[in-house]
Amino acid sequence: MSSTNKEVQCREIITKAVCGRGRKFSEATHTVTPSHKAVTILGAWVINHTYRANKIGETVEVSGSYEVNIWYSYNNNTDVKGG
Repeated sequence: MSSTNKEVQCREIITKAVCGRGRKFSEATHTVTPSHKAVTILGAWVINHTYRANKIGETVEVSGSYEVNIWYSYNNNTDVKGG
C-alpha cells in the first residue's frame, strides 16, 4: 500500500480535570494522667501518626491516630519517668 492511498485519521480527545484544595486548621487537647505527680515536664514526642481521608457526600472526613511519649520528673525532681 503506497503512502498516497493511506487514509488520514484524526481524533479529537476532549478531557476535563477539576483540581481542588481544601484547608482547615483544627486543634484538640488531650489530657494524660501520669502514674506519679509530675513536677517538671522534660519533653514530649508525638510519633506513629496515621490518618485517613474519605469523601462523605459533599465533605471530606479526616480521621487518624498517634502516640504520645512524655518524659517528666517527679518526687521533688529526684526521679525521672518517660515513654
